[in-house]
Amino acid sequence: MLFGLCGVLIGDIVFRASLLQQLRPTIQSPSDQAVVAPPVRVAWEGPRQMRVLLSMVGDAQRDLGVHESPFEIPSHQFIRNGGYGIELRSLWFGNWIRVLRWFQVHDAPAERRASADADDHRWETKDLLHALEIARAGREKAQERTRLLHEENAVLRDESERLATQLEALYKTQEEDAERTAELERRLAQLVEENRGLAEENAVARQRLASVIPCSVWGYVNFPRPQTVPPTRRVVSVSDMRGQVFRAQADCELVRSNDPTAASLCFCVGNSWGG
Repeated sequence: MLFGLCGVLIGDIVFRASLLQQLRPTIQSPSDQAVVAPPVRVAWEGPRQMRVLLSMVGDAQRDLGVHESPFEIPSHQFIRNGGYGIELRSLWFGNWIRVLRWFQVHDAPAERRASADADDHRWETKDLLHALEIARAGREKAQERTRLLHEENAVLRDESERLATQLEALYKTQEEDAERTAELERRLAQLVEENRGLAEENAVARQRLASVIPCSVWGYVNFPRPQTVPPTRRVVSVSDMRGQVFRAQADCELVRSNDPTAASLCFCVGNSWGG
């Protein structure tokens, strides 16, 4: 702390100016909470040039630029009567070196008020024109968006109609396939029934065929008197000496094996089919 005070005193002596004024400028005019009429004269002690910012209570600050002390804030900067704040900021250190002063602006004279009203009307007209341009641009954007949406809706409508047509064709094809499938199933059931009937008839025929004796008469060839010259004509013997017809091959073989005039093996002479 002592060294800091010594530095300030030395700076005051060398530069013939107080360093405290450079570090902590003070506003001389307007005074704190003073009631003034525009234009407002602003003066301060400290840096020669500082950035000036003006704000009304409840509004954002407006940058009035860089000024030297003293200078006047013109009347048009005060939109209406009320409390205002003026802030001085260092050009190099910004928020590190700054000072704020609050004051009141009273009603202006009639001619000044008329001029202010005219300025307000001009600014309101300008704002209205600007708002009208913004509204017109928004309307054009909305119209363009509406046009694009109409085009998209038309494309979607065509696509929906095409899909509906394809879906209807698909339904029709499915119905035709269903009818064809039903007809094939009906035909298949009919064929299965016919096949079952044919299988039953075949089984009956096989059963009847199995019950039929394949050969009903057996016989063999012999020469009754082979010692004659020329020998007698051959004959087919189908019975034994007692006249019993050979109904089985075993009966025929039994007789043929004991017959010296036999000239062949036993064979079927007559079958059940009239052969």
